[in-house]
Amino acid sequence: MAFLEISGLRKRFGAVDILKGIDLELEKGGFLVLVGPSGCGKSTLLNTIAGLETITSGDIRIDGRAINGLHPSKRDIAMVFQSYALYPNMTVAGNIAFG
Repeated sequence: MAFLEISGLRKRFGAVDILKGIDLELEKGGFLVLVGPSGCGKSTLLNTIAGLETITSGDIRIDGRAINGLHPSKRDIAMVFQSYALYPNMTVAGNIAFG
C-alpha cells in the first residue's frame, strides 16, 4: 500500500481546471520531484495535499486514511516555502495562528 495515494484529484478555480485527473502513489521513504513552468499547478497540488486548498473531487489518502476533510493541522504535513509567504485567503490572525 502506498503511503501517499492520490486518485482522480481535480481542483477547479471557477470554470478553470487547474488539476484534472491526478493519480499518484508514493511509497513511505519515497522521493517526488514536481517540475514544470510557473502556473502549471505544482503549488496547487502541494496545497491540496496539505489541506490549504480544498479539492473539487477525488481522494487523498495518507497511510490508507482519507484526509480530504481533515483540517490542515490534523494532517501531520509540513511545507517549507522557497520564500516567506502568507496565505492571502486567511486573515492576519489566521496566518499567525497557522504558523
